[in-house]
Amino acid sequence: MAETATQILDTAEELIQANGFHAFSFQDVADRVGIKKASIYYHFPAKSELGKAIIERYRKTMLAVMTDLDTRENVDYWAALTRYLAPILNLARNPIHACLCGVLSGEYPGLPKDMQDEVERFFDEQLSWLTKLLKDGRKDGAFHFEGSPARMAKLSFSAVEGALLIKRITGDDKHVKQVVESLRSLLRG
Repeated sequence: MAETATQILDTAEELIQANGFHAFSFQDVADRVGIKKASIYYHFPAKSELGKAIIERYRKTMLAVMTDLDTRENVDYWAALTRYLAPILNLARNPIHACLCGVLSGEYPGLPKDMQDEVERFFDEQLSWLTKLLKDGRKDGAFHFEGSPARMAKLSFSAVEGALLIKRITGDDKHVKQVVESLRSLLRG
């Protein structure tokens, strides 16, 4: 991808993180990147295409982490969970950042359909992968929890997503760390 397109994506993602999808314009992006608005239209003919590209890039970045973990032969399930949580804990360090798709979920009903599809795909991939990790980890004896792996994945993912959103309001990154530690304790049984 061209350098300008990457700068556009990075800047628009920052603006979404700060204020939401509907609160920024192409002019806002152009001003921050230092380009003409027409340059954005060259790469992304519509705002919805820019939004879809941002979500798709974010989704694929997280998917790459999960795919890398899936290709290992001898899985250390705790290490895999730690690696999976690393980008989430990294988001917690920034006062305004939360999971991009978590931020967009608040605007979900008003998002264009192609963006809604990408947000749904992100959540489906996350829950599916986390369910598999918990199922395999429990079978291997690494995790000990009651209930189904799918239910524990939903609880875990929802807790982390919620913690990131609450951290955004309170500015307290310890909130996310405490939720993650509580989940680890829950998985130890």
